[in-house]
Amino acid sequence: MKGFIAGGLLGLCAGFAATACVGLPSSEAVSQEAISEPPAYMIVLGEVYDRPAFMEGYVAKLPPLYEKYGGHYIALGGGPTLEVLEGDYAPASYVIGKWDSMAAARAFWNSPEYAELMAARIDNAWGDFDVLLVQGLSAAAPQGSSPDQD
Repeated sequence: MKGFIAGGLLGLCAGFAATACVGLPSSEAVSQEAISEPPAYMIVLGEVYDRPAFMEGYVAKLPPLYEKYGGHYIALGGGPTLEVLEGDYAPASYVIGKWDSMAAARAFWNSPEYAELMAARIDNAWGDFDVLLVQGLSAAAPQGSSPDQD
């Protein structure tokens, strides 16, 4: 689909299952430098085509990876749990994961363990996804400020 972005990640898994597939943050996988960085959010939007295969071959295997790399789910679902307030884009499913930092989210995304799951998801055409990684605001950021842009 869209190369890097099409490789939908994030526990997109879980949200598309709309079931409890929750990973908890792990301090082991995140360096001390990452603790002082702003959090990052991975947003996955898409549609699952083969839910049973997707659940077994992908979703069920993500929680340990999320935990290992310091991520956890903060929102997941689809259908009636998604309200479009403006525009006409309405993905069938969504997942939002929170990571300790952009570096931690990228470490998950680029890990050999996730590469194997991503390949299975893509090769088996279990769905079509868009994945975004956005930097959150640091706890010290004043209200109304925006993060630096590259």
